[in-house]
Amino acid sequence: MTTVVVAVVPFASVRPAHLGKAAAARGLSPVFVAVRGALGAPERAEYAALGPVFEVAEDGTGEAVAELRALDADGVMTFSEGLLPMTATLAAALELPYHDAATVTALTDKWVQRRTLAERGVDTVRSALVTSREEALAVLAERGEPAVVKPKRSQSSRDTFLVGPGEELPAPVRPTPGQPFVVEEYLRGRDEGEFGDYVSVESLVVGGEPATLGVTGKFPLLPPFREQGQFVPARLAAPDWAAVTRLASDAARALGVERGHVHTEIKLTPAGPKIIEVNGRLGGFMHEVYGRATGQDLVELGLAAACGLPVSPVEARRDGPVHVQYWNLPPRSGGELLAVEGVERLTAEEGVVGHLPRVAPGTVLEPAVTTHFMDIVSGRADDHAGLLTLLDRALPHLLFVYRLADGSTVSYRGSRRGLVPVDGA
Repeated sequence: MTTVVVAVVPFASVRPAHLGKAAAARGLSPVFVAVRGALGAPERAEYAALGPVFEVAEDGTGEAVAELRALDADGVMTFSEGLLPMTATLAAALELPYHDAATVTALTDKWVQRRTLAERGVDTVRSALVTSREEALAVLAERGEPAVVKPKRSQSSRDTFLVGPGEELPAPVRPTPGQPFVVEEYLRGRDEGEFGDYVSVESLVVGGEPATLGVTGKFPLLPPFREQGQFVPARLAAPDWAAVTRLASDAARALGVERGHVHTEIKLTPAGPKIIEVNGRLGGFMHEVYGRATGQDLVELGLAAACGLPVSPVEARRDGPVHVQYWNLPPRSGGELLAVEGVERLTAEEGVVGHLPRVAPGTVLEPAVTTHFMDIVSGRADDHAGLLTLLDRALPHLLFVYRLADGSTVSYRGSRRGLVPVDGA
């Protein structure tokens, strides 16, 4: 049986059971690799029930590499942004096709990615690399316009801020020579009404040629850059659909991607589409919503492509039913989640097809600006107008009860504009 090596992280969006099912569908025998000590015992056991589990150092080295080499695997991949460099090291040690070092850098280093896309004539966004707060302030003062400030390497919008002219630079922005930040122009989106002014394009690259799997619509961001959910298909006219898919494919080629999933976030500006960032992996939870929208398993496609097996990806249609994932985000102040109420009423609503909790009561969430969602509400509507109606009808059933840092208790109702405090809190 063909062996595929999959690098995994704790509580990933692609769960062990799904990986096992997808591998079996293509006659693959999965082998799992994790950073030493990262998996807790219960989750490690989930993976071990499906195949061998190996642990390596975070840089992809260790005694387990020799054991992995002896397995004579046919492919290697990961669904985790943070494990791209480690997976590339493993691939080199196992002599398996994967992103080369330059491509991994271009996919994970936001400064290098901007430069590469500009140098190869794909997309230009003004940006500067800064290694101190003084440098960041100087760039902001020189520009005199809104700018996005973010770490050179980060995930889930961690420590990413929008800074307007004359505004104070947020305290978490502490660039150093070892941990630089990028200051780049703020891409102003066009007016999309009740929908987000950006989309993502999901692609599968085989032999250096990207195939579009679909264009995913988004909801308006909560400040500063927190995502609230996604839906398939995006609400785009045919010319816009063609423009964003062409831009995503050009970017994947420019960054040197030869095989695997690519998730490209694109801003819809009055002057045309502009790249927010390109990620060398499957977008979070995309396999669930695309599975409902197209009937194909994106995890299975990725595993097969990694092993050089034939694949026949299907692009999601631009019309027809709209499939949605919406996630409720915690208050930015953080706090302890005490309870979640109303789930039964939510799931009883016509059009809601599932609710997946992601944060258990008793969990203490630190104050943050990242996209850290508490649950996933899955649903289906006949069209995009019906999608909004569904969410407005279903989300208020959910009540989230928090204990804040000062000891007070606050309840919040779900809504597609973020959590709404109850009783005037």
